[in-house]
Amino acid sequence: MNILHITPFFYPAWSYGGIPRLSSYLALKQAKMGHRVHVVTTDVLNESSRQARDSFEIEGVTVKVHRNLSNWAAYHLQVFTPRGIFFERDVAREFDIMHIHGHRNFLNTAMAYFGRRAGVPIVLQPNGTLVNIERRRLWKSAYDTFFGKREVRTTTGFIAVSDVEKRQFMEMGISEDKIRVIPNGVYMEREQVQLDFKKHYGIPGEYILYLGKITPRKGIEHIVKAIPLFRDQSLKLVIAGNDMGYLGQIKDQVRELSVGDRVLVAGLLTGDIKTAAYRDALYTVYVSRDEIFGLVPFESLLCGTPVIVADDSGCGEWIKRASAGNVIPYGDPHAISETVNNYDEKREAVIVERGRAFIEKHLTWENVAARVIDFYQEILPGKSR
Repeated sequence: MNILHITPFFYPAWSYGGIPRLSSYLALKQAKMGHRVHVVTTDVLNESSRQARDSFEIEGVTVKVHRNLSNWAAYHLQVFTPRGIFFERDVAREFDIMHIHGHRNFLNTAMAYFGRRAGVPIVLQPNGTLVNIERRRLWKSAYDTFFGKREVRTTTGFIAVSDVEKRQFMEMGISEDKIRVIPNGVYMEREQVQLDFKKHYGIPGEYILYLGKITPRKGIEHIVKAIPLFRDQSLKLVIAGNDMGYLGQIKDQVRELSVGDRVLVAGLLTGDIKTAAYRDALYTVYVSRDEIFGLVPFESLLCGTPVIVADDSGCGEWIKRASAGNVIPYGDPHAISETVNNYDEKREAVIVERGRAFIEKHLTWENVAARVIDFYQEILPGKSR
C-alpha cells in the first residue's frame, strides 16, 4: 500500500509532545511491514532550532520538510506556515491513502484540500486536538469556521484513541460508522540504560515524577499542592517537560507554598535520561484533564514505575481497562498524597507487571499498525462501509 502521512511535526521534534512520536513510530512500523510510506511535515524541532534538511529518509520512510515562515509562531502559538506547500498539490495522486495527524494547522488544511481534489481517502487522527479546549479557543473557533468544519465534513475516516474521544467525535456530528477506536502504540528504549537519575541531579532520597508538556490542563498545580501533605517531608517532585508558557505560574505556586527545596524542574528529557527518570521514580504522577490517551503512564509502566492518573478522560479509561494503576479524581491533591503515603512496594509491583502484560498484548506498535492498515483497507474505494 502507498501511504502518505501529514503531520506538522515529525522525528525528532519531541518537544512538541505525543503526536510527533506517534506519527513517527507508526510510519516507521508501516514501512517495516513492507508499505511505501512518505511523510510531509514542517521543519520544527524545538523553541530555538529547526530541521536543517529539506528532505531525508529514515528506515524506509521518505520525509519532505517545509520550512515555516516563523519558528517562534510554530512553537509558541502552534501556527505552522510551511513555505512551498503549494508544490505538494499533486503528490497525493501517488498514494492510496492520506493519514493526517492533528488538527487546525495550515499544513494539514492544505494537504487535505489536495487530497480531496485528488480523490484520495483521508484518515484524520487528531489525538485530542479535534475538540476546542484549553488555549487560544477564539482563534480555534475562527479556524473551524473557515477551514476546520469543512475538513471534518469531508474526511473519509477517523481514528479515536479512546472511547472518550469517540464520544467527542459523535457529539460533533461525526457518524459512528466513520470512526474506529485504535489506541496509540507504546514503546520505550529501556534496555542497557546505566544512568542514575538521582545521582545525576543530586537527589538524596525518593522523588515522584511529572513528565509531559507544561500546560494548564496537565494538573501540575495539584501535584505541587500535595507536597506539604506527604508523610515523607524529604520526598521531592521532579517536573520534566517542555514549558508551553505555564511554568512561571507553577514556580509562583512553589514559592507561595514554600516548597522550593522539594521541587526540581528538569526541562525536556529524551533518550537515556528520560528512561532513567521513569525508572528511578517512586511514582509517575499524570493527573491531567482532557487527556485522550496518555502515553506517559504506559511508558512509566514499561520502565517499572507505578502510576497515578486522573479519571477525567481517556488516560484514566485505559489505565482502568488495564487495571494498571492508581486512578484518582481530577484536581484532588489529597488523593495524590494519600496514594503516595500508602505506597506498598509489593502491591505496586504486581500492578506494574499487569500493566506491562496489557501493553504487550494490546499496545505494541506491531498490533496498532496492523489495525490501522485494516482500517485503511475498509475505506479504500470499492469497499462497503
